[in-house]
Amino acid sequence: MSYKYLIDSSAWLEYSIASSKGLSVKDIIENEMIATSVLAIAELADRFERDNKSFEQFLLFIQSRAAILPLTIDICIQAAKTKKIKRAKYPKFRLADAIHLTTSIKEGAIFITADNDFRNETNVMMI
Repeated sequence: MSYKYLIDSSAWLEYSIASSKGLSVKDIIENEMIATSVLAIAELADRFERDNKSFEQFLLFIQSRAAILPLTIDICIQAAKTKKIKRAKYPKFRLADAIHLTTSIKEGAIFITADNDFRNETNVMMI
């Protein structure tokens, strides 16, 4: 299946609190063919846990709206290469960031994020 957008954890968080950034992607999240990486689910669960908030209802919403894409060996290997390249420009570029970006590239999807490390990337929608 083809997805038009891949939503990263920062965009999901903004949506969950109905911030101005989150509201800017409300229509996409609620109406488009979207996906998210299983890694974003882990990041969101971690954030909700740290904030002492229940993740269950929001997870059910995500599952109802987005395909949850697996982390594959191919994505892992390519993400390591991407991280090495991106670290030259962004010293704090994380492996998780590379995994999200690689997943969106593999899917041919527009990557939606609030993370400034992606601000000059192609096929990235900054919120």
